[in-house]
Amino acid sequence: FDSVKVISDIVYGSNFTYDATQAQVGLTREDQLLDIYLPADTDKTIKRPLIIFAHGGSFINGTKLDGDIVYFCNEFAKRGYATASISYRLGYEQPLDSQNAVRAVYRALQDGRAAIRYMRANADSFQIDPNRIFMGGTSAGALIAINVGYLNLPSEVPSYVDTSAHSMLNPMGLDGIEGKTNNINVPSTISGIINFCGATKTTAWMEDAYSRSLPIISMHGTEDQTVPYGTDFVYVNRLLGLDQPDIPLIKVQGSYPIHQKAQELGIPNAFYTWCAAPHVPYIGSDSAAKAYMDTLISFTNRGIYEKLMPCGFTPGYETNSSACFTTTAINPVKAETINLTVYPNPVNNDLMVNTDIKGEYTVKVYNLAGQKMMEYQGLIGETNKINTANLSSGSYFIRIENNTGTTFNKFIKN
Repeated sequence: FDSVKVISDIVYGSNFTYDATQAQVGLTREDQLLDIYLPADTDKTIKRPLIIFAHGGSFINGTKLDGDIVYFCNEFAKRGYATASISYRLGYEQPLDSQNAVRAVYRALQDGRAAIRYMRANADSFQIDPNRIFMGGTSAGALIAINVGYLNLPSEVPSYVDTSAHSMLNPMGLDGIEGKTNNINVPSTISGIINFCGATKTTAWMEDAYSRSLPIISMHGTEDQTVPYGTDFVYVNRLLGLDQPDIPLIKVQGSYPIHQKAQELGIPNAFYTWCAAPHVPYIGSDSAAKAYMDTLISFTNRGIYEKLMPCGFTPGYETNSSACFTTTAINPVKAETINLTVYPNPVNNDLMVNTDIKGEYTVKVYNLAGQKMMEYQGLIGETNKINTANLSSGSYFIRIENNTGTTFNKFIKN
């Protein structure tokens, strides 16, 4: 579709805020808004799948008009989806510790569920298929999308989250898992998750029957210092952008362990690793950010067809399930463009590397979690020797690059 119709500032609910900058924590109501993006189409008989997107911002800032979210909504609406961008409650109570961080996420999840209920209840008004609603987001918004799906049982809510009924006499009560941002009596279930640089508190939440029914698309950079790619802490100073020593806030599991758990449980999933990429590398106006964004749109579009709405293979899109590609446009550079041979494989010590790259190039070795283990620079010639003595036993990816291209291969260290 050439154009998109936007319906702005729809109130989907209202709830109490808990931002510590306010004098009355838990006593002030705030409307929650959403914008709907629809293909400019005159056919009133079509029921479109809906993707609800939540913005990032560390649960401190950000809006439904953030540039990446608006871009997502427009791009997928042009592809025939209905999309929506939501606001949700921001802010932490003090002190900023793990318990108050979880309470902030819990409130945002309640708002996300309320937005789903609103859109399902009004599906006919917006030509939406109520049985094909997906939740997506970037960074903090991805945490909302993941946990709206996988944190779905009251027994999974941490015991320190006060789920008692909120009242003026009990302002710290957050209500139950569905919340009271609205009281629309329809399910808040979804049909799949789109995760850009997000995480969950524990992948154990993926084990119940409903969670196992939710396919997930994930994209994440291995050098993300804000939301970990693997299992690690979120740090207060990084979250707030402070130039201070690391202060651990809460331990989470990022996109890689989510992918591993999905594989273990047989949950359909599409996973893209951006090797050596930082947090949300697709946000920005430079050529690198635009290249990451092109790959994100391409990979997600294919993943929706193959995993969220299985209906056959959509040609013309490249995937990257676990290895490392260079993102250079809509499609990543494929490994087959440059020949690379490594031997012996498995290797005990010296690994011989043969490639048709000429001149100087860089060799990087990654483990299966995407962590860079070794790097050599300035190698010249067709065959070179790499000493792997310091690597532990296991499987690794070797990546070779210079200004003419990039390629990779896999080897096993005995």
